[in-house]
Amino acid sequence: MELDVKEVLLEHLSERMKMYKFSKRSLDNLKNVDQRLVDICNELIKEIDFTVIEGYRTLERQKELFDAGFSKIDGIKKKGKHNYSPSLAIDIIPYKKGHNPFDGSEESTKMFKELNKSFDKVAKKLGIKYEWGGSWKTFVDLPHYQV
Repeated sequence: MELDVKEVLLEHLSERMKMYKFSKRSLDNLKNVDQRLVDICNELIKEIDFTVIEGYRTLERQKELFDAGFSKIDGIKKKGKHNYSPSLAIDIIPYKKGHNPFDGSEESTKMFKELNKSFDKVAKKLGIKYEWGGSWKTFVDLPHYQV
């Protein structure tokens, strides 16, 4: 019986040590974001390390990304999900020290898919429907999630 208690405590400590937390940048980027996405992120960070690189976007920022080819929406003719207040979209990237998730490698793609798998699990647990840009056919956007 005593062994079981020790095993449970060790497992609990191991899980606690694995818990991640948001950087200031991620916390700032979650401001003015739809509460459903914030709720998912708050649960997700307990399981996997990631960074919130973008939440709400001004029209100027949207146009900048459109002009650079990173968005198909200019924010003027058509509003994107990031342009609502609160934002109906976030961009998140998996975090691994020393690794650039935008390097186009198989490892990066695998990391984005693992992040989505965890995101999907948390969203289902919370009963929140979402769309992942990684499943789009014409403009694959691995960091993008929207409600």
